[in-house]
Amino acid sequence: MAYVAGMGVHRFLSPGWVQAAMALRDELASAAPDPVHMARVNLVVTGTPFGSGEFRASIDTQAGGPLPVPGELDDPDATVILDYGAALAAFVTDDPDMVAHSFLTGTLRVDGDLALVLILFGEGMTDEQAAFARHAQTRVQAITTLGDG
Repeated sequence: MAYVAGMGVHRFLSPGWVQAAMALRDELASAAPDPVHMARVNLVVTGTPFGSGEFRASIDTQAGGPLPVPGELDDPDATVILDYGAALAAFVTDDPDMVAHSFLTGTLRVDGDLALVLILFGEGMTDEQAAFARHAQTRVQAITTLGDG
């Protein structure tokens, strides 16, 4: 994948990737269209090849920015628990078949408001929101290597 000046290319959820993703989030936040619905969602990614093997992050649509931030929210609307492969498919490679398979096999679970999570991840987006989501994902892909880099 391509190199983005100043951000580098890193393996998904590695410390370098998280730092680059936060810089990208800050850059994109001011251009993000209003969300479809307000949502507060915690993410727990299991089986990561970094640190403790678990990555915890959150999305708060009121706080702005299209990317999750490390750390958890108190009293979220939902918690999404997914394995590393499902997270990679959802946030980087845009592989809806992998995400659906993960949901059907239980490696992606939602505790809380499933309908809100579906809206947050694309159901019912306006054309402007969908275009922005595609742009953000392209930028995330540009900072992500799928190898051991």
